[in-house]
Amino acid sequence: MDGIHQVTALVTIFLHLLGPLVSAFEPQPQIGYPAGLIPECPGVTKNASITPVTMKMLQIIVHRRTDQGQVLRKEFPIPTAHRNIVKEKNIDFKNKKTVLYAVGFLDSSVFPQSQAVGTAYSKRGYNVLITETFDFLTYIYPKSVRLTRYIGKKIGEFLVKLMDYGLKLEDLELVGASLGAHVASHAAKYIYAATGQKPSRITGLDPAGPCYRSLPPNERLDISDADKVDVVHTNIDGFGIAEPLGHIDFYVNGGEFQPSDIPYVPCLVICSHIRAIIYWWQAIEHPKKFIGVECDSVQNARFAKCYNNTKRNYLGSAADFSKPGIYYLQTHNEFPYFRGKNGLKEENEIYLSVIRKINADDVFQV
Repeated sequence: MDGIHQVTALVTIFLHLLGPLVSAFEPQPQIGYPAGLIPECPGVTKNASITPVTMKMLQIIVHRRTDQGQVLRKEFPIPTAHRNIVKEKNIDFKNKKTVLYAVGFLDSSVFPQSQAVGTAYSKRGYNVLITETFDFLTYIYPKSVRLTRYIGKKIGEFLVKLMDYGLKLEDLELVGASLGAHVASHAAKYIYAATGQKPSRITGLDPAGPCYRSLPPNERLDISDADKVDVVHTNIDGFGIAEPLGHIDFYVNGGEFQPSDIPYVPCLVICSHIRAIIYWWQAIEHPKKFIGVECDSVQNARFAKCYNNTKRNYLGSAADFSKPGIYYLQTHNEFPYFRGKNGLKEENEIYLSVIRKINADDVFQV
């Protein structure tokens, strides 16, 4: 096969994989709907625990950006974190909002995406706390899933203890990426059980779907976990989950696969899953630049059949929770990804517009 035909074959495969981004495609119920990757994992709801010796490796990181642009971080083992964090001069529960960012599977507070999210919140004046769970959420995946409930409980205990030092739940936001979304959920569930109150907000960034698709709400992120719950879906049939879990659910580019930065190179499972973190980071940095349009169903969101609706909402801190629902969110394929009001026009769908240019000629002769 010569080079030109190799490229053609690659493009064909690519467009097949990104079919959900082409809104003219009609869903066909007779061929069924995806079950999603690993929908059920027997045993993941069994108990798990952490010994006092290893508990010291479960840490809370205080993350801040100085006025000079320097990023500083300090580690606190969770057993004593509540007493020591309040001694940090830049922690101010009285006058600042607080965000706790829960990292996911195989993830760490030192990784660039975690640092980026933390810095974005720090620039907006938040107290920023990041979980360090790398020593625990690196076990084989179903074992890591078992640990999320216990880790979430310990984080919830830590946050409840911080309330004695001035933390107010109405000023507390939890953000969780992938498996971290369920960690945040279990933290919130513990807080409610202990205090009868809920955190102000939980944001799930492509909450993990494998092993969670068939679990009940008490075992995963749920709309009841906080006063406001919003979810970013970017890989719903792979590492994410298709079910709406919040008051507001954004299905970015349909929620299945994300457009690649490099034309005709697919952004597949891992790429699309991680993209949720990047979108959120940029939504915090650029308020009201990621604009979604309401959809009547998840199926319509998958196929971008939402442009006739008039209700709009913003991804990020400016989200309007008085307008709950399912939203389709169009992005660009290049960083920083937001499209503003241009993303509300069907003709600006990134692959449709690119392909129209490719086949703009009326006659193609070789």
